[in-house]
Amino acid sequence: MNYGNISSTDQSFQAGYDTINSTRYFSIPVTDENKLFNSSNVNVPGRWVFRVDGGPEEGIFYPYGGVEDGISPQSDDGSSPLIPLLQPFVYFGREYDKIFVNNNGDLTFDKPLYQWYPYYFPAYSSIDIIAPLWTDIYNYEKGTISYRQVTDARLLNRASREINKYFPSLNFSASWVFIATWDKVPYFGNSKAESTFQVVLVSGKNMSFALMHYDYITFTQSVEVKQCEKKMCQKYCVTPVYDL
Repeated sequence: MNYGNISSTDQSFQAGYDTINSTRYFSIPVTDENKLFNSSNVNVPGRWVFRVDGGPEEGIFYPYGGVEDGISPQSDDGSSPLIPLLQPFVYFGREYDKIFVNNNGDLTFDKPLYQWYPYYFPAYSSIDIIAPLWTDIYNYEKGTISYRQVTDARLLNRASREINKYFPSLNFSASWVFIATWDKVPYFGNSKAESTFQVVLVSGKNMSFALMHYDYITFTQSVEVKQCEKKMCQKYCVTPVYDL
């Protein structure tokens, strides 16, 4: 059985994905254990069991959408609260111990960034920014922006393998991973749009990396507005729009 992203059922007992003890084995209790074989494939005598080692990697995306995720607010041009980092992240020689996941598709370190359209670089040369898809994202009604920090051995090993695949001479070993995911987020003025992308920050051995993963990305075209409500005029009629 292979699973993609499974939402929590909020049930105390369930069969299948994420059942208790799934990291080692499931057991099937019976009234008479003598009716079962006295050996098993995981060396647990007296009951029939099967081992759960996990399936293949879940595609290009790192895990997201679990109960351990922080969720950015559903708001126009919003941002996450300040997120203290479990380990410092070095970005072009600067060491940061906090980060912000901004709704409009970017990460910043010193403060949130509410700007909804991307200035031409180097307009923000004084601000360190990681921008996988900097555009006018509007998750007020749908779409989820989530983030998590992990030191789980499985994910650290995965990050190490992926970095060493492209930089084999480094012998890199990850000690910390930060995952930010924009899941099925629409754009302002286009509620039918659904784009999914992810940034994964990886640190270890005084080295840092940023991985960017993309699913289907809806076209981020400019919107011409001839007759619009007050907010639309403020965002599209007065201020110029730049396409990515």
